Parts: sequence; C-alpha cells; structure tokens
Amino acid sequence: MKRMALLIIVLSLPVIAWSQDQRGTIQYKEKVKLEFKIEGPMSEALQNMPKERISGKVLYFSPEASLYKKAEQENDNNEKEIMQSGKNIRITMTEPDNRYFIDLNKKKTIEQREFMTRKFLISGDLPENNWKILGEQEEILDYPCMEAIKTDTSGVITRVWFTPAINIPAGPSEYCNLPGMVLKVDIDNGKRIIEATNINFDDPGDEVFEKPKKGKKVTKEEFDKIVAEKMEEMEAQGTTKGATVVIKIRK
Repeated sequence: MKRMALLIIVLSLPVIAWSQDQRGTIQYKEKVKLEFKIEGPMSEALQNMPKERISGKVLYFSPEASLYKKAEQENDNNEKEIMQSGKNIRITMTEPDNRYFIDLNKKKTIEQREFMTRKFLISGDLPENNWKILGEQEEILDYPCMEAIKTDTSGVITRVWFTPAINIPAGPSEYCNLPGMVLKVDIDNGKRIIEATNINFDDPGDEVFEKPKKGKKVTKEEFDKIVAEKMEEMEAQGTTKGATVVIKIRK
C-alpha cells in the first residue's frame, strides 16, 4: 500500500511541474576517486597525493536543450607542493573542459571530450532509455526523487535519482533520458558521484545553450576505440587503470 501511494504521488508530479518555469540552472558537485600506481624514487613523497578530486559543474536546461559543463568560477587546477631531496615540487592536476549538449527536440547529443590532451567532438543520438526504475525514494534539495539503475557491458553499475517535479529529461552528462531531471548519480559504488547542490529557475538566456565546437569530429564508436587502444598501451607499460588525470610536475 505504501509503494502504491508513493507511485500515485510521483505520477502526479509532472502535472504540477508544468506550472513552474522549465528553464533554469543546476549546480552540481562532482567527486571522483583517484587511483595512482607510484613507483621509483618519488614514490614515498607522492603517497600524500589527494585520493579524490572534487569539482563544480553546471547544467543549463530548457524544454528545448540542455548543456552540462565545468562551472565558470571553478579553478582549472588543483595544486599540491611536496618536498623531494630538499626541493619543492609542485604537482598540478588539470581537469579537461568537457561539455555535453542535448537537443531535446531532435533527441541528438554533441559531446566535447578531451583525452590525453586531444579534443574530440562526438555527435550521436540521445542515450537509450534502458534504465530500470526502482521503488526507492530519496529527497534531494527538497525534491522527491526516484531511483533508477542500469549496468553496462563491463558490469559497472550506475544509479541515478531523478525528480519528475522538473519535467525535463536531462541531467549531468549522458545520465539523462528519464521522466524527470537527474539530480544525483552514483557510478561503480561511489567511485564517481555527481550531486546537485543548488537549483535556480531564473532564465539563463538562450546564449548559454551554445553547441560545443572544439575538437576532431568522431563517432562514439571511433572515440571508444581510440580510448581502448590507448588504455591497452598504457596498461602494457604498467600504467594503472582508473580516472584520467593529467599530472604536471614542476621543480
């Protein structure tokens, strides 16, 4: 009976949502766990490297389009100074300016991705709606959210929480195409978490919905092949798998 009542409430939310301004901005906090394989004379000094990276992201949304990108006020670099052989060494971790644009009318996407300092522009269709909606509910920023889950071909489980109260099938990056806005994402049991921290229904203006333009045009299949080949090469050289982080070391 409790689950039936919950379902009735959730299904009634989109009716209420249409009375709200369906244009706005959502701020997200994205937390990624970092893994390093450190060998050689600097291994002891680098043991104090940060174990996670936290960054700010922003999603602009409207009934016609959405754009997810790095927050403009976000500092591009995370820096840490360590001592090695009596010398100060500054380590900088740089996050790429990735962007994800959705044309909600045409159900098309354009993604700007940076991989190993190269930029790519990936066009495709809106991700298939292969989510399994569960009966669990969670409140995020005072919005009732439903949980949905899916597992990719490599066995990685992704959980999202979406709210029908914002009747736009968008969300952070490719985590979208659900009956409501995605406010939280949990990938691979907490290895990457994206969660909304603020929602603003002020009209952001049409100019913010600029389609990404930088990078070599490739298909999703071509990009995945480039990444897979490079990761195999790095693994063969002893580089660990995990989050891609560019580390610059300056003495």
